[in-house]
Amino acid sequence: MSSLLWKISGKGLQQPSYIFGTFHIMCKSDFTISPALEAKIKTAKQFYGELDMDDPGMQMTLMTKMRLQETSLAKLLGDEDYKAVSDSFKSITGMPLQLFNQFSPFMPMSLLAISSIKCADRIQPETEFVTIAKNNQLPILGLETIDDQLKAINAQPLDSQVLAFKQTVLKYDSVQQMMVKMIQVYKQNNAEKIYRFIMDNGGTNDFETAMLVVRNKKWIPVIKNAVMDKPSFFAVGAGHLGGKQGVIALLKKEGYTLTPVLY
Repeated sequence: MSSLLWKISGKGLQQPSYIFGTFHIMCKSDFTISPALEAKIKTAKQFYGELDMDDPGMQMTLMTKMRLQETSLAKLLGDEDYKAVSDSFKSITGMPLQLFNQFSPFMPMSLLAISSIKCADRIQPETEFVTIAKNNQLPILGLETIDDQLKAINAQPLDSQVLAFKQTVLKYDSVQQMMVKMIQVYKQNNAEKIYRFIMDNGGTNDFETAMLVVRNKKWIPVIKNAVMDKPSFFAVGAGHLGGKQGVIALLKKEGYTLTPVLY
């Protein structure tokens, strides 16, 4: 059996902790927190997301650190490409690319990802989890900082980021189709399948190393300290759970028992 919800026990833990694989943005109709899943959050004494989602300054920090130094998106794309990319971007998102001219490609890429989810009522599952955690007075914490996340993003050279952005905008139909398929795979509630799908659809070795493996390994000591301290609930992108260097495999290697849980 596989699941997106896993119990962390063994290694002398008095009470179990839980880790859940989320999807960063979805249609409301595609995602509900079941009573069984909510109950597991409520048994925890602290909640961890990838980042501290309760940090009021997070968006501002991100904006500041994403600013391009001594160049711009227009310069990086060049006149001819900028016109084509800018027109397509506007028709997809309804926003002028000019707004993002001083920011790294990750910013407009995020907007494209959001726009690829076709529905009126998009939700961020992480935010839904944080709301439940807050309602139950759980401390909200993060497995990493904004700097850690930016380091992973910027492990990809700027020219590669620009190329990826350009391809995403100009081949947006296939991006949308991919997102639809990925959500279908996600709804099968199988951590390994999600990981495989990402790797089979453009997840290069460099991408896996920077965005998944390096971060997974950094999270393990934080997770170990947290579960030793008190029962915890972790919600991270589902792509981090599967694979030989995924969080589940790495925690097993540390001697914990990981059990898939039906929810």
